Amino acid sequence: MGSLILAGESIYMLPYLRKSFQTSMEATFGLSSFEVGTLNALFGILALVCYLPGGWLADRFSARRLLTLSLIGTGAGGLYMATVPGYAGLLAVHAFWGVFSILTFWAALIKAVRLWSGPHEQGRAFGILDGGRGLVGAGLGSVAAVCFSLSTTVQTGLVAVILVYSAASILAGVAIWFAVPDDHETFSEHRAGHDRLHVLDAIGQTVRRPEVWLITVVIFCAYFSFLGTYEFPAYAERGFDRSKEFGAWLGAFRDWLRPAAAVVAGIIADRVAASRAIRATFVVLVLSYASLSLVPAAHSPIALLWVQVTATALAVFALRGIYFALLEESGIPMHLTGIAVGTISMIAYTPDIFAPLLAGWLVDSSSGVLGYRRYFGVLALIAVTGFVATILLTAVTKRVFRKRDSEAL
Repeated sequence: MGSLILAGESIYMLPYLRKSFQTSMEATFGLSSFEVGTLNALFGILALVCYLPGGWLADRFSARRLLTLSLIGTGAGGLYMATVPGYAGLLAVHAFWGVFSILTFWAALIKAVRLWSGPHEQGRAFGILDGGRGLVGAGLGSVAAVCFSLSTTVQTGLVAVILVYSAASILAGVAIWFAVPDDHETFSEHRAGHDRLHVLDAIGQTVRRPEVWLITVVIFCAYFSFLGTYEFPAYAERGFDRSKEFGAWLGAFRDWLRPAAAVVAGIIADRVAASRAIRATFVVLVLSYASLSLVPAAHSPIALLWVQVTATALAVFALRGIYFALLEESGIPMHLTGIAVGTISMIAYTPDIFAPLLAGWLVDSSSGVLGYRRYFGVLALIAVTGFVATILLTAVTKRVFRKRDSEAL
């Protein structure tokens, strides 16, 4: 499980390098904010395309081999990036990562975790995975921040960070090879059988459920809000005239909040219902992003920024830890889980494509940090949308359960 945790986080440190080193990437590679956003958009497009075929691969090949291939391949891409290639090379390596981090990785990781635990320990297993990933991400981010701070120039510092992340990915691949068994069987529910729904029938049943689409909106808004936290380091550097080292440490601090937020949110969601916990976190996001949008950095003390970053990070990490619990709360049948998750993911994670482009365009086309404030304003509206979608989901779910109860009588 330790190797799976290391793998689950280290493979994404390189593709999402901008979340803590946006301005350093611009300075090192000679890029604009929009061009950095384009790199992440290309990664996001290929990742979304690979969700469904990745599940097919995971059912037919050993998770151990797929995970090892993905991790070592991703690390090798990082070693190439450390040579400081041109923009075309950066586009190529981000496209490469888009395939390797999803097509041969994501479904295989989920499969490995499910097989690691028993049928009655799935919640514990995925809780350990998410909390562990948060610790690994924060730890690697802190190591990267130290390496960056000890370097003499921005370029050498960023190259050092890239090498740290590349080494972590490759080491995780080696750990997977030696720690994960090679005799994984495919999921029994994917084997042929007379009682198995045809895939088209399952898709039809899924898309006809309004609960699925409302959950999609909730996760879309939550994930969009999460991506907004990537702008905090650059905003602190440009709006508060802080150093790039400060931005790196701010990013590491943000990531350290993830484990606690996910675990506490899970406990609360089990006690009060996931939908109620999600509504509360969206309220926090509305307030935090609205304050970032309305209060100019020139009139804002740095202490307020720390409060805003803390509140926003706790809220988005809480959302990420519990939003898939809505599947159970909304009564999505177990036999439709895979199709439902695939359908939701294909749409809900589209902010990976356009959110960095939108942020880059607003920053490049606005003076000072006005672009960041406008982007935070958009995110406040997104949080409002998520709050409304959660209320509608609760109403729809209650109506569906009342209808089922009446039919049972």
